[in-house]
Amino acid sequence: MSAFTYGMEFEVEGISPNRAAAALNANGVDCERVDSDIHDDCFDSWKAVYDGSLNNGAEVVSPILTDARLNEASAVARILKGAGARVGRSTGFHIHIGFNAFATETSSAGENLSRFILNYYATHHAIGALVAPSRLRNRFCQILDREGAQREAEWIANGNLSSSFNSRYYSLNLESLRRHGTVEIRLHQGTLNGVKAIAWAQFVASLITATKRGYDLTDGSVIAPWAPVVRGGGTKDSEACRTLISALMGAGDIKPATGDWLRNRADLLNG
Repeated sequence: MSAFTYGMEFEVEGISPNRAAAALNANGVDCERVDSDIHDDCFDSWKAVYDGSLNNGAEVVSPILTDARLNEASAVARILKGAGARVGRSTGFHIHIGFNAFATETSSAGENLSRFILNYYATHHAIGALVAPSRLRNRFCQILDREGAQREAEWIANGNLSSSFNSRYYSLNLESLRRHGTVEIRLHQGTLNGVKAIAWAQFVASLITATKRGYDLTDGSVIAPWAPVVRGGGTKDSEACRTLISALMGAGDIKPATGDWLRNRADLLNG
């Protein structure tokens, strides 16, 4: 199976791109200050870029990361927080997964991505228990209902590398395929907690791993799928979240320590 590659985007406020880059470089993290918000994917350092959606803020973008480099997120989050960065309702934390990671010896990346779209949206009410409630009613990460997810899945299955809706502002952004060769998950709220950032990346990877080995989360065998979606907004179900994570742990798709942390996170958010 293809190895996972990740990209991380920390949206923060209270700090300029110049200051963010300077703080990271001063603390041993190689970071380039970039004038454009159009990301160049061929780089090995972090980048600090302007983001017009933020008030006195910056978007700090990782290089292409492997599992061995995910821990860089902890240092970056700690340094940014120490330099005065903060997060709030207007900030997000986005994860990119390289398209090639969806491929297996028996199925193409497109075939598995098509199935992942259905698994992701069918269990979105469980996934939603891991994020702030404000993210479930956010125009920058809209949630597809069953019909919309099936449309996207069919679009990808037919060989398209983009979104059938021609927009990146969905919980699962497929326009990123065309721009960066990645699938972007936009659902998570802004964070400066490195443990949380890494756990979220590993959770997303576990859902993809489950899909690649043939797990069908749309059939109701794990949790009841397809909670109602109203005008691009979704719901959350902490019990379904715990059940889903337990199933992923039992199958070996996610490490027990990460799974336990995520289940506790769901309880804390929804207790």
